[in-house]
Amino acid sequence: MKVCLVCDNTRWVCEEHPDRPWEVSPRACGCGGAGMPCPMCNRADADTIPALPDGFEVDTARDIETDPILAGELRDDEAPPAPRRRH
Repeated sequence: MKVCLVCDNTRWVCEEHPDRPWEVSPRACGCGGAGMPCPMCNRADADTIPALPDGFEVDTARDIETDPILAGELRDDEAPPAPRRRH
């Protein structure tokens, strides 16, 4: 069996330190940064989804049309009040 020298076959590396496994390895980074697919053995692109870590759970998909956070806008009835000016 081949061993990936970058991720120790975990298929994920630290986003901040891509030369170290993200988790589940004696060499795991442990800095608390996000994980990303290993650039050597778990390559991903627009057409290829990377292999996900064991136990990974997908969040419920959200619709940009109905989710004001994703759309980057608040509905008029949710807009924060305008700041008051002091005279």
